[in-house]
Amino acid sequence: MKKMMYVLAAFLMIAALGSCQQDNDEIILKKGDTGSEATLPPSDAGIVPVVLDGANNGGNVTCAEVAAAFELEDGYFLCGDKIDFSDGVFDGEFPESLMVEVKDGVYVKFGMDTPIMIDGIEYIVGAVIVKGGNSANVYFYPGGSMGDEGLSAPLNKSGKPAGLSNLTFCLVKANPIVIALKTYLAVPVEGEQVSYKRVGWAVSGGLGVSTEYGLHMGYNYYDFNGNNEFDLVKATLGAIEGPVGTIKASDYWEENEHILEIVIEIDEEFNYVFDDTYLYVGSLAGYEGLDYKAFPWSVTGSFADQRVFRINLSEITL
Repeated sequence: MKKMMYVLAAFLMIAALGSCQQDNDEIILKKGDTGSEATLPPSDAGIVPVVLDGANNGGNVTCAEVAAAFELEDGYFLCGDKIDFSDGVFDGEFPESLMVEVKDGVYVKFGMDTPIMIDGIEYIVGAVIVKGGNSANVYFYPGGSMGDEGLSAPLNKSGKPAGLSNLTFCLVKANPIVIALKTYLAVPVEGEQVSYKRVGWAVSGGLGVSTEYGLHMGYNYYDFNGNNEFDLVKATLGAIEGPVGTIKASDYWEENEHILEIVIEIDEEFNYVFDDTYLYVGSLAGYEGLDYKAFPWSVTGSFADQRVFRINLSEITL
């Protein structure tokens, strides 16, 4: 992906939720919110774009207009200037940690490994304005996002998305959750009764992994709007041996509880089972320097080929 630098305007942001009708397939904004109704295919993260009729006759839309359309408070977004796209090249640059890629001059992919730091505050993407032809699609991410793909401008008369003409990112303050994990590994031992022998450990890969002698555990940011799958890596004190499984994370509502579910599994090619397992979910500040035995969630004294943690988000310290 190409790294581009972003010129930002100075707005202060306060969060509130927008008003829309939503099901699994589409979002339909009220006529009074947008000036038009539109139902369009979703992005890879399931965000359905909405065509906004901005004040600009050419179809350009500002982050302030996005906030108004979704009935958010004034100053909800930290707004960026629109950056034009022509002949496969942007005429400006985005922040170093925000990576943007355009496929076939039409489809936009963005992502970041860590939130964008601006004046000591971390930001993630709250909305993306994708302009093409005489109108713009808006992809709004309640809670913010650290990556998505398959974004495009509205359909033109041919029934296909118009070519990208400019792109605007609307940022929101991040309240990021990080996930880190250490688990011991065991293998079955032949005998009359089922027993297991501990043969080492595996840890979460990702950010903050040291190559020096030690645990080699990393952490990963959780994206509420993305597909969260991280490597589970076998390691010794001296080296990282390589991936042996996955850590998958997703969230959903169960009655009035917002649940974060984390599932760890071993790849089929390996004969390991999980022994004692220690999981951290919370702020990066709370994770740094914390011994894994003090992680807030753990399973000890049992063996399994899969571990499932279901955590109420209200229990997570941010």
